[in-house]
Amino acid sequence: MDPKRITFTRPELHEKVWSVPVRTLAREFGLSDVGLAKLCRRHQIPVPGRGYWARLQFGQSPKRVALPPIADSRLESIEITRHEKLKSEQITMVPEGQAVIPTIVVAEDRPITHPVVLQIDKSILRKSVDERGLLLARKGRVVPIVTSIEALPRAIRLIDAFFSALGDAACVLKWPAPYNAAASIVVQEEELLFSISEIVERHNHKPTKEEAERQKKNYWERPPKWDCIRTGKLRFVLGSREFEGIHRSWTDGKIRKLETCLGEALIECETMAKAVKKEREDRAESARRRAEEFKREEEARKRRDEYNRKAEAVKKLVQAWHESNLIRSFAVALQKQIDDARTPEESKPELRSMVDWAQRHADYLDPLTDLGWTLRQFKNPPWLYGH
Repeated sequence: MDPKRITFTRPELHEKVWSVPVRTLAREFGLSDVGLAKLCRRHQIPVPGRGYWARLQFGQSPKRVALPPIADSRLESIEITRHEKLKSEQITMVPEGQAVIPTIVVAEDRPITHPVVLQIDKSILRKSVDERGLLLARKGRVVPIVTSIEALPRAIRLIDAFFSALGDAACVLKWPAPYNAAASIVVQEEELLFSISEIVERHNHKPTKEEAERQKKNYWERPPKWDCIRTGKLRFVLGSREFEGIHRSWTDGKIRKLETCLGEALIECETMAKAVKKEREDRAESARRRAEEFKREEEARKRRDEYNRKAEAVKKLVQAWHESNLIRSFAVALQKQIDDARTPEESKPELRSMVDWAQRHADYLDPLTDLGWTLRQFKNPPWLYGH
């Protein structure tokens, strides 16, 4: 027997990866941890998710995922070729803090056991469809599955497997009665919305001969504009309830099916929750900066307004001072006329009264006669005489 080759059965390797961390076990085999994880996925051997070993370390008893049966007997035996210890630069390591993507097995005969999935299944009508041929939900209920009757069983199996894995990942599923709001996944106190839907292709409808005949008879009758073709392909979408820009989707491809993407989606829940927190923090910081900028602009505006008010106050004080000086000059000139011998004597008493009034009025207008009043006009709006 070649000492460089090791052969395991699926149960034996399953027992090893749940007894020793993948990174440690991979080094023992001379493999990279990513390579060993891929080998397990290829043979449909589930591996511990992120946090499993830490929970064991703290005395908890995290659930071990059972080894699922497989139809292909060739996958029951696993041969690993030992390599010489790889140089550090040759080992493809998972970056520190990054989780190994767990394997979530979705067997075709999987029994549906998750209570929320069972409630979703009951909420979907089997005989009522929309214009695309996709099943409708019971009145008043919002379900995360929108597929045709043919694709429904597979969609149910997918979310049952995913929801069961959520419990192991310390995520909480919320879909409270009366089930009239979208179901959500709570991760790190953040709510993520999810849905699984069938992809429908839309093509221009070519009217049939019968439709053309009916339209000739009834002008207002119109054939459908589109033909909707259900592809059977499913799309799984995760997104933030709070921020529309934070979302990710996985779609059936030619080679890769959704069944192999559920582990990624599980890891993405935590990544997305962190992204939601960061987005909220960034928005709060932006709001704080906008508030500070608004405050600075408001303070600058108030300073400009106060400067303009004081300038207007000084302008009016100067105008009043000029007017008082003109009146005084007028009173002096008028007094000279009164003293002139040519001025009729009978007019002089009234003219003297006019001079006295003009002098008092000049004093009233002159801002220099009451400096306290003048200072109040400069410091306090509005401009009011007599205050």
